[in-house]
Amino acid sequence: MTAAIEQKVRELISEVRDGQDYSKASVDINFEEAGLDSLDTSSLLLAVQETYDLDISDDDANELDTIRKVVDYIAART
Repeated sequence: MTAAIEQKVRELISEVRDGQDYSKASVDINFEEAGLDSLDTSSLLLAVQETYDLDISDDDANELDTIRKVVDYIAART
């Protein structure tokens, strides 16, 4: 299950970053280090909310700064 979530999160990041390939990026790399700015991260989290029908609070959003954290967050709530 988490492998499918991870793949989808990577696809969403790629969409946010105009097709840039994140398939081999470390799951623990900070989004900022991966080239995502705050607008990209907000767009990603909005896409996650829409894709998985979640409501991510501002406090939670501030903590979701790696692929692993986003995947774990989704897995715990779906």
